[in-house]
Amino acid sequence: MRPALDVRDTDADWRELGRHEPYWGVISHPEFLSENITPEGIESFYLSGRQYIAEMIETLTRLTGQVPSGPALDFGCGVGRLAEAMAEHVPTTGLDISPGMLEVARKRGGKATYTDELPVGPFGWINSFIVFQHIPPERGLDLLEDLLVRLAPGGMTSIQLTAWRDARYERHDLTGWRRFYAERRHRHWVKTLPAGQIWMYDYNLSDVLRLLNQAGIEEMHLVSTDHGGHHGVIIFGRKTAQPNLA
Repeated sequence: MRPALDVRDTDADWRELGRHEPYWGVISHPEFLSENITPEGIESFYLSGRQYIAEMIETLTRLTGQVPSGPALDFGCGVGRLAEAMAEHVPTTGLDISPGMLEVARKRGGKATYTDELPVGPFGWINSFIVFQHIPPERGLDLLEDLLVRLAPGGMTSIQLTAWRDARYERHDLTGWRRFYAERRHRHWVKTLPAGQIWMYDYNLSDVLRLLNQAGIEEMHLVSTDHGGHHGVIIFGRKTAQPNLA
């Protein structure tokens, strides 16, 4: 996974991954490559989703004193690994932009509903895991704002994103003309790579906090995440106040 400047059509990358590597695109382990995937591996894949969602429900219940209620939305649902697990507890819609991944999710024949358009809501629970970290922040913040508008009063969030990375992933701190030409070369390289790449982006948590507060989410708890040196948080929140859109 590579750091990238905001010059990619990342939707095109995920559509390509959905066509050829729908499982590996979600969990980048050799076991889930199309050439290696087995029926047992697929069941293991979905079992990991049930385990994750069980942890999310336990955490939200412990923090708020209430069990998450539906309808629920899984943003960036992919092949339905988490959406199907959520649907075992509450009515759930899975949203994704990859037709290939949505096809796999629908063919599995579970309880969740799948779409490529953002539903109106409102939702009692909005979940997103290992999704925003692959969306350029300028666009990701707009998407997050759209999601939070759809959160019902008392609704809960379990939303993960990345905020910083280990030094080995940082680009060299160049200055002057060296930095200018290095960025131009990097932008050209990023643009010319074929579709199907996985990119990582870091978010400014101050920007994220502003959107959460403006949406009426005043109760929050953050849990750190680490995906191979890309560090972030899961934001457990609850909408307890009126939105402040000023």
